[in-house]
Amino acid sequence: MDYEKLAELLFPNIKKRPEDYLKQYPKRDLKEGAYVTRFAPSPTGYLHIGGVYQATAGLFFAKKSGGVFYLRLEDTDAKREVAGAANIIYPALKEFGVEPMEGFISYDNGVETSKGEYGPYVQSRRKEIYQCFAKELVRQGKAYPCFCEGEDDDENEGLDYRKQQKALGLQIGYYGSWAKCRNLTLEQVEENLKAGKPFKIRIKADGDGQQRIIFKDKLRGNINMPKNFIDYVILKSDGSALYHLAHLVDDTLMHTSLVMRDESWLPSAPLHQQLFEYMNLPMPEYIHTAQIMTVDKETGNTRKISKRYDKWADSRWFIEKGYPSETIIEYLLNLLNSNFEQWRKENPNASVYDFEISEDKMSKSGAMFDLVKLEDISKTVISKFSAEKVYNLTLKWAETYRPKFAKELKEHKEFALKMFNIERETPKPRKDISKWEDVEDIYSYFFNDNFASNETEYQFDAKFDKNDIKELLNRYIKAYDETEEKQDWFSHIKFLGEDIGFASDMKAYKQNPQNYKGNYGEVSSIIRMALTKRSNTPDMYEICKLLGKQEVVNRLQKCINSL
Repeated sequence: MDYEKLAELLFPNIKKRPEDYLKQYPKRDLKEGAYVTRFAPSPTGYLHIGGVYQATAGLFFAKKSGGVFYLRLEDTDAKREVAGAANIIYPALKEFGVEPMEGFISYDNGVETSKGEYGPYVQSRRKEIYQCFAKELVRQGKAYPCFCEGEDDDENEGLDYRKQQKALGLQIGYYGSWAKCRNLTLEQVEENLKAGKPFKIRIKADGDGQQRIIFKDKLRGNINMPKNFIDYVILKSDGSALYHLAHLVDDTLMHTSLVMRDESWLPSAPLHQQLFEYMNLPMPEYIHTAQIMTVDKETGNTRKISKRYDKWADSRWFIEKGYPSETIIEYLLNLLNSNFEQWRKENPNASVYDFEISEDKMSKSGAMFDLVKLEDISKTVISKFSAEKVYNLTLKWAETYRPKFAKELKEHKEFALKMFNIERETPKPRKDISKWEDVEDIYSYFFNDNFASNETEYQFDAKFDKNDIKELLNRYIKAYDETEEKQDWFSHIKFLGEDIGFASDMKAYKQNPQNYKGNYGEVSSIIRMALTKRSNTPDMYEICKLLGKQEVVNRLQKCINSL
């Protein structure tokens, strides 16, 4: 076979050679050991939270080593592409604090917006480059044209050879006697081309089904795997590349040195190793990360997360709920590295970007996503924010999702800042907000109009007599002085009900609770309920000061009148 002639027959318009592109995209000027990592999603819908997980890993390995993390759009599967999905990716990553240093930003009407010198970063704009490398493989006799009917990716269950192999219990694939186009003569190829038959390009695998290879993975070590013996399609009939060829070409020319990808790609590793060997190009290092798992609420079994069952599989869910980016990245690092939690305890105020990720601390089995733990982490993260940051981020979220609340925050900015500052920026800040969606409900009682329209009944402990409640509230109205220091205010609370049977000495109360109607802590709870209709609120002294004496009196009087 004259492979040179075959290559020219198939790709007459491709004039460049791979070495031309290797010169066009020279090695990056980075220090020794710096990783170039990438996130390369397909625009087939929403950005999966598992994708954000992968991107976070890529970003932190690049940062740790002083390298580059870039974004590439793998949009060659036109059948599965969802309109507008491409432009979701970059803003979402940025929102989550995983902004790429280089690469794809947006794609509109065939125009790519990106940053960096190694583009295009959109695969549909790289057809000619893929065809160049495919032509070279044909020229070397390591790939060939296939004129067989069927899907470009060989996944069509209706293909005859697949049916036969399935019936015989054999490995499904285009190989052996089923690889009908593997040994076509040059004349047969010419006849098919003259007849206008479309063709795809297949790799000419050199495995025999028995040979083994050792594939190296930085997380999983050396993996003994069967050598590839299937002639996979690497270039579709429309001239676009499948992932396998695109991986070889793009990660070579963009100088990716560490490929972070889901463990579901492990079965493809022998094919990818073969492609790099065929082209005599150095392979990047690999980390095949554990998939994100969850516990099924109905069965109790562990399974992969799925948008069908888990709304939060779509990363936009976290944005819509109002989780700050610091929470998401903090939690994903918890999943990625087992030592992150201990590092955070030892470095409670350090930037999350100071954490040094390590493959030695990554799990090889499924990473369990726990929304309850996410909420706990988020409460801790937000508790460290300043009142101004809480205000700004809540307002930004509310402008999109709760415009009425946003208007209220704008109109009462100074009041809101003081409200958010209660029990904040202290050694033990209050942890009540887990996401911005919670804020309106948590703090609604601060706003007079909201409280006035709240028809929820007062939930006083049934053990307290209504007359005693009224008496305590009336006494508080008379005693309250908004100019008092906190200690004096507390002293009034402590002795407010002493003469009507409420203990002012907690030790005495605990020794003989039957001798009292309650204790001063419960006196405080009664006043809190009357003021807020809540049993759990921030510091009541601060609430009273913020509301002002007249509003305190109005609320307590309203409660008295309702009893």
